[in-house]
Amino acid sequence: MLILVAVMLAVLIGYRALTGNDTPTKAEPAAYTQHVVEQAIERYQEDGLELTIAYHNTPMNVDGQWYVFIIDENGYTISHHNPDLRYRDPALRVDSTGHFYGDDLRAATEEGQWVSYVFVNPDTGEEQRKHSWVVLHDGLLFGSGWYEPVEP
Repeated sequence: MLILVAVMLAVLIGYRALTGNDTPTKAEPAAYTQHVVEQAIERYQEDGLELTIAYHNTPMNVDGQWYVFIIDENGYTISHHNPDLRYRDPALRVDSTGHFYGDDLRAATEEGQWVSYVFVNPDTGEEQRKHSWVVLHDGLLFGSGWYEPVEP
């Protein structure tokens, strides 16, 4: 299995080198998630905070299971496609397994950090393991994630 993954990765890298396309695909969920976060930071740098928040607060922000959330310096989610999750007390970031993931999110640095927790996948409506890539930029945390089924 590991050899198959290595071969697929080598083919993909070769394809990208030949086509000049460095944009990851959804078939590479971790790389694609990091790309989504990079795009959100670029939008923020080009359009400013107000327009970035407005965009990411809409369904246009949702691409299947991928969407961007933005957390302010106090730990409050200031941008999320689900209005019920905006401006909630950061202490409420506990998943259905009892894991408090709020401190993990807030510990992200400029280099980025992966944080895993259980959350409802907007693409399926079911709770799944979410792997969020979170990056600190200008005092704000930009994040997105991908989902996988929760192991029983």
